[in-house]
Amino acid sequence: MRELRRKVFVSLYSLFTVLIVLVVGFASYQSYRSAHDRMQQTLTIVSKTAQGIASSTEYGPWLSPTEGQMPSLDDLEVISEMPICLVMLDAQGEIYRIYISDVVHDEMVRETIYKSKWIENNFIPPTKYIGNLYRDHLSWSYVSDRAIVVASTEVLQSHLWTSLTWMLAFGALFETLLFFVCRRAADSMIAPIQQMFEKQKQFVADASHELKTPVAVILANAEAMEQDHDEHWLKNIEEEATRMNSLITNLLDLTRSEQTDPVLERVNLSRLLEKQSLIMEASMFEKNLVLEEDIEPDLMCMANSAAMQQVITILLDNAMEHSDGKIMVKASKKGKDIQFSVSNSGKPIPPEDRERIFERFYRADVARNRSSGRYGLGLAIAKSIVDSHHGRIQVSCAEGITSFVVTLKMISDINKENKNRSVDKVG
Repeated sequence: MRELRRKVFVSLYSLFTVLIVLVVGFASYQSYRSAHDRMQQTLTIVSKTAQGIASSTEYGPWLSPTEGQMPSLDDLEVISEMPICLVMLDAQGEIYRIYISDVVHDEMVRETIYKSKWIENNFIPPTKYIGNLYRDHLSWSYVSDRAIVVASTEVLQSHLWTSLTWMLAFGALFETLLFFVCRRAADSMIAPIQQMFEKQKQFVADASHELKTPVAVILANAEAMEQDHDEHWLKNIEEEATRMNSLITNLLDLTRSEQTDPVLERVNLSRLLEKQSLIMEASMFEKNLVLEEDIEPDLMCMANSAAMQQVITILLDNAMEHSDGKIMVKASKKGKDIQFSVSNSGKPIPPEDRERIFERFYRADVARNRSSGRYGLGLAIAKSIVDSHHGRIQVSCAEGITSFVVTLKMISDINKENKNRSVDKVG
């Protein structure tokens, strides 16, 4: 189970980690693309300005190299924070004027002069270069043989690295939270499986314990028969074999009710209750028990007739076993549901036992039930059958009366869900 929990955790953590990486990666890519597009837009705008200046007769090759302010254009608002140098060349390819933006420093001017000479010697206009904005310090556009635009990436680099740092920090924070969330989620997902596994282990242990006693008795009596051929040894073997057969049958019924979906049919629940009550009335009479019935006629539901008959038999048998004089069977409509109950007078079930009464092999009075050959499987079988019919079974104790109440859907509601599974039959 620990290995399964670890695998679930690793799967969840890996999946969400990949999602976080993809989100951070996509956000970083979008941030980079935005910076790249901004640089490209800047170079395009300044290149147009450079072409306009280069074609003007105001600036000729006879002017000496000087520095001036970048021309004021409306489109240049997008580059107000970006260091840009516009280098103007004469006919011989020598620098005669450099326009700079407000944020250009002296070091960039020197670097721009060097870069412009390198560009002129190695490239043919028009050429544009936007390098890796995380690494390269300059981007440039060789507009024509009269103009070169050089832009610093310092501002964009700062924004990109700041954005990347924040995204990685948030990613790390989410990874930390994800670790604990995935651990909790893995525990929550494994909990029902672990609970089922523990119940299965307990079921096997209980079943083994219950089967161990009759097997031991059979073996002991078989050994006794080898020494003494008295018939009472054989009678003991037959009784224990019958007990073991009853237990195995109950186990098979429980497994069948949990693993297979019942075939639903049209059942007159009122007749089914009356029929089973009548069958068991003789046994009640032998125990001096009084049966009271309050059953509304023709209560129709969609159910498996044999399975529902088994539920009624289990509840009546349980009531007979614990009643001190009276058993009551009631059935009526409750809104859109049909509700029937089997009640008995007598000692109430302790509150701590009511929540466990439907568990396998659970017996409130262990010694009494074991001596009477009861294994604590009847109510578990009844609950499993009712659950398979999408119904509810509950126990309540009040004023000396213990009641097991079963709630099923009325036929008008179930018809909508089971049109293709209906088989006309009256129980």
